[in-house]
Amino acid sequence: MRRLADWLGINRAALGVLVVVGGLGLSEEIWRNFLSIYLNVKTGDLAKAVGYMGIYSFLENLVEGLGYFLGGTFAHRLGPRVALAISAVPMTVGFTLLLSLHQPWAIVIGALLLTSWDPLSVPATFEVVGSEVAANRRNIAFSVQSIQKRIPKIIGPLIGGVVFAIGYWANLWLAVGVLAASVIAQITLLGRMKPMPEPDPMPARQVLASIPPDLKRLLTAEIFLRWGDWFVRDFAALYVVAVLGRTPAEYGLLASLTAFTSLLTYIPVGKLADRSSSMKPFIGITFVLFTLFPFSLTLLPKTGLPIMTALCITFVLNGLREIGEPARKAAITAGMPPRIRARAVGLYWGLRSLFFCPAPLAAVWLWRHVGPEWTFLTGGAIGLCGTAWFLLRVRLAK
Repeated sequence: MRRLADWLGINRAALGVLVVVGGLGLSEEIWRNFLSIYLNVKTGDLAKAVGYMGIYSFLENLVEGLGYFLGGTFAHRLGPRVALAISAVPMTVGFTLLLSLHQPWAIVIGALLLTSWDPLSVPATFEVVGSEVAANRRNIAFSVQSIQKRIPKIIGPLIGGVVFAIGYWANLWLAVGVLAASVIAQITLLGRMKPMPEPDPMPARQVLASIPPDLKRLLTAEIFLRWGDWFVRDFAALYVVAVLGRTPAEYGLLASLTAFTSLLTYIPVGKLADRSSSMKPFIGITFVLFTLFPFSLTLLPKTGLPIMTALCITFVLNGLREIGEPARKAAITAGMPPRIRARAVGLYWGLRSLFFCPAPLAAVWLWRHVGPEWTFLTGGAIGLCGTAWFLLRVRLAK
């Protein structure tokens, strides 16, 4: 078992991170995937539901960007142990709000708080892997974390889809129970993480200047890619259910299929990337598959294939796009100066989220004026620009 743990890049600190990622992720996924469907039921108007989702996605990215900045600061100044514990606080407040108020605006605000645990925790997880895991195990360590993050994405939609059929509140209370259990386990394990050294008081401007040029170009490419992705991400459920006529349970199955496909790739690709001299081919595959998803979702159901068959193929492709995610995270971890790694990672992710946060609002405008298909195709074209920039301009060594 010790040899297997070493081969997977798992130590005591990494195990604490896995508990945070798995527990809080499952609590979110039980409820999160059905937000747009619930808003559609609550308002009784697809156009209003699309508008609410656009506002929600804009605010989610805005809050996410600020969360990354805060998460980087917490992990840098207080250490990853405290930062990971803090990440559960807004989720608890979000559930309290959802259980107290039933209006669509309250649901949007509560959902924003539910999803903010991830940006608060990401810089701390990078700090743990960068400082506690050997360089030749970082890809596989991030792969294991990605698996732990995807397992809730498989189980959560399946459980949530069944419980949602019983009722919205049953779905919500189940998520609260999972949160409570994960917080108890998290506190127990995080108490064993060793403290970090004294933080470096470097100003934010210097932190930004310390990020290597290739990582800045990677950031630019990601912003374009994520702009295109947010033209479809939170609208895919509405499109599948309200436009293509599938049920929430069928969409839950598709979301689980995406996560299961991703899960199958992480270990073999992570070990392969650890032995490779360059991260670029793996990350390049991810860029290409991100770009293909909106095209496939729009065009494949129109080819004459049974709709569910076409959607299953599309969502499998969507899962395969995670192939390069561990390699991207390992490249960023290796490229950031160790003394400011947590703050630099928070700054990188925060800037990315802030730059593409207007994308969902643009998607709402396009959905209402030209329809969902042209919205998704536009997103694919924007993602294609980011992919071309990455392939032509970014050079990443191991």
